[in-house]
Amino acid sequence: MEKNMLTIQIPKFQVEYLKNRKYAWSNKVGKENLKEILSSASKGYCMYCYRRIVIDGQNFGHLEHSIEKDNSINKLTDCIPNISISCSSCNTSLKKKGEKGRKLSKTLISEFEQKKCTENCTSPCREYEMLKSKYIQNKEAQIILQPSGVKGFDTGEEMQLEYDILDAEFRPSTMYIYSEKEMEFMQSHIIRFRLNEKHQKTRQLISFLEDTINNDGRYTTMEYNHLIVELFVEKLQGKTKEEVLKICTALYEFSVMKFYI
Repeated sequence: MEKNMLTIQIPKFQVEYLKNRKYAWSNKVGKENLKEILSSASKGYCMYCYRRIVIDGQNFGHLEHSIEKDNSINKLTDCIPNISISCSSCNTSLKKKGEKGRKLSKTLISEFEQKKCTENCTSPCREYEMLKSKYIQNKEAQIILQPSGVKGFDTGEEMQLEYDILDAEFRPSTMYIYSEKEMEFMQSHIIRFRLNEKHQKTRQLISFLEDTINNDGRYTTMEYNHLIVELFVEKLQGKTKEEVLKICTALYEFSVMKFYI
C-alpha cells in the first residue's frame, strides 16, 4: 500500500474572502457572510476539532475570535483575519479554558492599537501577526489558531497536524522537522481539543471504511461527521473500485484493532 494512504494531513484553512462582501462580527449581515465564507473554507467542519458544523444545509458553527476580542474591543472585534469558525463545544468550553491566563499586556495592546485599520480588511497585517506571535508564546495559548494557522517559533514551519490511520490518533505532522518546544505546543493543542481521548476521538473514518467494504469498494453517499473522512476520500480519487476495496479492507483491520485496545 502507498505510504501516503496511512496518514491524513490536516490543512491550514485558506479563506478566499470576496471583495464585494461586507464581513464583520458586530452586525448581522457581516456575521452571516463570515459564517458562509469560513465554513466554506473548512468544508463545513469545526476548525479546531474537525467535527461537522454544517448539517443538512444548516450552519451550526460559532464565530470565534482567535485572540480574544476583550484584549482590544476596538481593534479585534471586527478584525476579519482574527475570526474563525468552530463548533459550540470548542468555542464555549475547550478553547476558553485558561482564557484569563492568556490576557495580553496593556503595553502590547497599546502598540497594536496604534495601527490604523482599513475597513473590511481581510489580510492579516504585520501588527496583527506580531501580536499573534506574542500571544501564542503564553503557555495557556498553545493553540493552532485559525483560520490562518501559526508558525513555529523555532523552525518557522507551519504547525500542522496529521491523522495516523493505523494508530487512530492525531499527532504533529511528519512532513516537517519541529523543535521540541513546537512539538509540545501541538501536543497541547491535541490535548485541549480532546482529539485523542479514548471516549472523545472520532470513529467516523472506521465507519466509512466499514461502509465502503460492505458496498464492495463503492463510496457511500451518506454524510460523515468528521473532516478526516472527506480528506481520506480525496486520497481515493482516481482509484478503481477494486483498489479502494483493497485499501479500505487493509486499513479497517489495523485501525479497528488499534482503536479499541
